[in-house]
Amino acid sequence: MNAKLLVLASGNFVVGVSTFVIAPLLGRIGADLDVSRTAAAQLVVVYALAYALGGPVLTALAGHRPPRQLLFVALAVFGAGNGLTAVAANFPGAVAARVLAGVGAGVYTANALAVARRLAPGDRQGRAVAVVVGGLTTALVLGLPLGAWLGGETGWRLVLGLLSLAAVLPMAAIRLLPAFGGSPAVPLAARVAPLRDRQVLATLLATWLCLTASWTVYNFIDQVLLEATGGDPDRLFPALLVFGAGAVAGNLLAGRLADRFGPDRTIAVVAPGLVVAVLVVPLAAVAMPPALLSIGAWAMLHWMVNVPQQIRVVATAPESAPVVLGLHQSTIYLGISAGGFVGSLGYGLAGRSGIGYAAFLTGLTALTALWWSFRMRHPSRPSPPPTPTHTQAPRQKKVRRS
Repeated sequence: MNAKLLVLASGNFVVGVSTFVIAPLLGRIGADLDVSRTAAAQLVVVYALAYALGGPVLTALAGHRPPRQLLFVALAVFGAGNGLTAVAANFPGAVAARVLAGVGAGVYTANALAVARRLAPGDRQGRAVAVVVGGLTTALVLGLPLGAWLGGETGWRLVLGLLSLAAVLPMAAIRLLPAFGGSPAVPLAARVAPLRDRQVLATLLATWLCLTASWTVYNFIDQVLLEATGGDPDRLFPALLVFGAGAVAGNLLAGRLADRFGPDRTIAVVAPGLVVAVLVVPLAAVAMPPALLSIGAWAMLHWMVNVPQQIRVVATAPESAPVVLGLHQSTIYLGISAGGFVGSLGYGLAGRSGIGYAAFLTGLTALTALWWSFRMRHPSRPSPPPTPTHTQAPRQKKVRRS
């Protein structure tokens, strides 16, 4: 395996752990900073919002700079944000520090994926990107449960401090990357131009709402599992391990299903299943056995959304594939951010059960958006021909726009 890709993946691993490990620790963070659990959830909201919006804006402004320079600075900002969060004396200080970390994470991931494509020839670019994204998968399977367990045993400040230090390792290894020149500047207006296409907008809206429903549950996972775990971090560890394993399985299964049956059919099954799962998990998590079973199924369905929706959004604007994929990545983090907000509302109104009901209502809205995205298919734009492993879908009737 290319060592240069592993450098990029290692940075993505640290970014991934920082993204996912906060939610299980929010109860302790809120108690330490003297705010409610609902208020503490805003640390997730601001981080994800900074990632989704700050990353693309800064990449548009500074994308002409050499990639090694951008990656180094992005990791430095990310590390500083985690370090400042770890020593925050109050909640506003922690919020500001999480914004800083989110901006650095967003710039790093966008540029790491761009460099991965430049490191590989055309027929190997997909595998190169998969290696870099593998850092995120490893963060889910190993970094998330270990970080949450360590935070429960020793304190959340130590976890974030270690993440700050961990960013130094990929920063030092960045010098191993080739000294590529900067990419041509892409104005921010050009990056958001595909949103004028109603089919692109409908597809992204469906992704956003599906993931908002799911992240509503995850952002309050410590409260969802409180009855099953009794607040014991040792019992939270296997639940998060199951979540990570389910995420990996779901990601692999989604690719196979999308190849065989097509992305439309795949998401048409996955999305309703996910909506049911986000309602079931909080209701089933009264004891560890049903909690683990429901979490595994939910994690699989959660991570099965991304692959078919990526394929669908590229099919809506194949001439702007890199741009719409960037928009799709931002949409994922908007879902994380919105999930923190929706979960706060549900938890504030009805406690643990309210989290599931808020997620379920959001999921029903997501199904409406998904239906709209199917209706908005361009009659004049043919679908890409299926590969030999695809099942041929029946020809759809043209739909007259209203």
